[in-house]
Amino acid sequence: MRYIRDISKQNFLRIFKDKKIRFYYIFVMILIFMSAAILAYRITDKTYTYNVGDIAESDIRVQRDIYFVKESETDIEKKRALQAEKLVFDKNSSVLQENLKIADELFGAIIKTLEDYPPLSNNDLSIQLEVLKNRLPGTVNYSDKMLLSLLNYNNPRQLKNSVLKMLIYIYDYRGLGVLEKEYNNPLNLEIRTITVRNEDSAELNDEISAVIEDLVTIDNVKGRLYSICYSVAPYLPQETILAVAGIIKSNLRHNLSFNEEETKRRIDEKLKEIKPVTGVLKKGQSLVREGDTITNDVLQKITILNRHAKTSHVNFIIGVILLQIIFVAIMSFFTFTYEIFYFPDRKGIVVVFSLLIFFMAYSFFVDNFEMARTSKIAIILLMPIPFVTMMISILYNIYLSLFVALYIVFFTFMMVEVDLQIVIITFSSALIGSFINLNVDRRSDFFKGGLILGAINSVIIIALSFIENAPLKITLTHCQLAVANGILNSILVLGIFPIYEHVFDITTRFKLLELSDLNADIFKKMLLNAPGTYNHSLLVSTLAEAACKEIRANYMLARVGAFYHDIGKIPDAGVYIENGITDVRAKKFTPTEYSKLIISHVDKGVSMAKASGLPESVIEFISEHHGTSTMTYFYHQALENASASNEEFVNKDDFQYHGPKPRSKETAIVMLADAIEAASRSIKDPTKDKIEGLVRKIIYNKLNDGELDSSGLSMVELKKVQNVFLNMLFGIFHTRIEYPDTDRVKALEKEVSDAKGRVK
Repeated sequence: MRYIRDISKQNFLRIFKDKKIRFYYIFVMILIFMSAAILAYRITDKTYTYNVGDIAESDIRVQRDIYFVKESETDIEKKRALQAEKLVFDKNSSVLQENLKIADELFGAIIKTLEDYPPLSNNDLSIQLEVLKNRLPGTVNYSDKMLLSLLNYNNPRQLKNSVLKMLIYIYDYRGLGVLEKEYNNPLNLEIRTITVRNEDSAELNDEISAVIEDLVTIDNVKGRLYSICYSVAPYLPQETILAVAGIIKSNLRHNLSFNEEETKRRIDEKLKEIKPVTGVLKKGQSLVREGDTITNDVLQKITILNRHAKTSHVNFIIGVILLQIIFVAIMSFFTFTYEIFYFPDRKGIVVVFSLLIFFMAYSFFVDNFEMARTSKIAIILLMPIPFVTMMISILYNIYLSLFVALYIVFFTFMMVEVDLQIVIITFSSALIGSFINLNVDRRSDFFKGGLILGAINSVIIIALSFIENAPLKITLTHCQLAVANGILNSILVLGIFPIYEHVFDITTRFKLLELSDLNADIFKKMLLNAPGTYNHSLLVSTLAEAACKEIRANYMLARVGAFYHDIGKIPDAGVYIENGITDVRAKKFTPTEYSKLIISHVDKGVSMAKASGLPESVIEFISEHHGTSTMTYFYHQALENASASNEEFVNKDDFQYHGPKPRSKETAIVMLADAIEAASRSIKDPTKDKIEGLVRKIIYNKLNDGELDSSGLSMVELKKVQNVFLNMLFGIFHTRIEYPDTDRVKALEKEVSDAKGRVK
């Protein structure tokens, strides 16, 4: 995970450091915003301004499915849900306990007083009253009349139990309690049912349901306190009941309160569970026809249509931009890893950008074609999807073409409603377009590729027609359109790609085929002036082409690059050993002068190539085929001379090529083929062991010197290249039988004739 984070961080920083990648992303962002604008403009709906009673000026149809919330019906559902909800009241159980404790203390004191001071026969309770008042807490303030009534009752324990029952009845009748004042509906809710819960517990099982009318207030209890006491203890005398009622009244407190916060919380949770009631305006649905009167129902639908047209436009743009940014971000992880394929050069993004803009602009107007209105498949087949992927695979490579194909598929899905047919046909057109003309050699192959593309899409359409049970007539129409799509896209590629090839200086297979013509003036000049270099170049091209085929590199580019890699030797052909040293200057040169002259053939070759209009990809073979290697033969001579004279200073840079080192697999292979072919000529009595030793030595020396570091060649590929070189050199230097000369044959004929008499 840490490794992935480090790689992602490095790639992110490269965006700001690498000019080519910054250039790439500038065009990518422009493309993202342009595609979003095109898609957004295409989906923008027209808005209408009408009032009830107006006459419709035109037919109003729904352009796409619109899902909307039915506010009135949703409100009804919410009200229905609220009616099933309950108001929450909290009951404080400690109030009852406090009142029971007060009653228990009061009657405990009464019982204790009567036991300690039994009443006299004359019913004088003045002594008991004073004792009782002294035993009660100072906070208690009961009248003497009430206390005397309680002392006068002949069964104080029975009276105590009756009072406790009265308190329980008042504070906990049916599990409810006593409100301080009337419930005034602070939340303005049309709810009549309630639930009462103990404050000490939040469990639903502890709650008791009732209705709002069941609740009583302190005033209600006070007003009917005598009746409550009488209903609990009808056997008590009136005077005693009045005393008990007075005591209860003096301690009466509310134990029930409305919990506004909990009620709101429960209601909010309930409302969240209510799903909005939705409606839909179906695509193609007619809201009103021209000349009809706008009714209230129609106006509501028009309002929905207008609201969707205004809000969805902005949302769509934001969504499309974000999706494309995410798409580019994900794919960038791979493009940085395989940069050589996805970032061929700075012109590549301009080419891709122009092709995609053409595709988007063309697709934008597809809806105006009458044939496109017949079906969604027709829309796809009218889009130039294969054209773009064909162009990129021919101009650059299959990897970049597949990358662009994925983006085209994404864009197409955003334009057309996705279903099975659209997905398959879109992917088929994009991917087959990338592969179908990948290895064309002749311009007639474009037509064949178009036919193949059309045939494959036709088979897919037929298969889908069986799955979808489509009518035969529509299927045949789509098949005809598929074939026409393949052929027309191929013809379009055939006509357009030479323009791109010329304007952007892109080296395509066709350009390479033209450059590989050995009848060109420069090769005729090489054959006449430098025949050894000419033959050497042909052999190098043969070796390089075979090696590139083995590792699936661009063998045509390598072959052409090998043809031109030594054109810089033509002006001074006589100083090179392969042409026979005929230049008189060769004998006068010092090792340093000779070395500089030979090294200069690289710069001369680059100048000649530019003057001849050769593409940059071919010029790279001329500038890179020696890398920064050292001319050891002349360097060794210079060192020997310096050693003998003890005076001469030797600068190694004078014997070293200026580079750059090979930056592609193809230029690296040509470098190896050039060195191996030249060295193989010096082998005396070549054998397999000598050839193999030479090839291994040259390859490993180049590898150890760092000449192949920037080429992208892996060790596995290098091993394959080595084996190809060995097999081809074994074929070139295979042992031949020694043929006898003519004189020897004639002598043997005479000898046999004299001995046998005749020779048949």
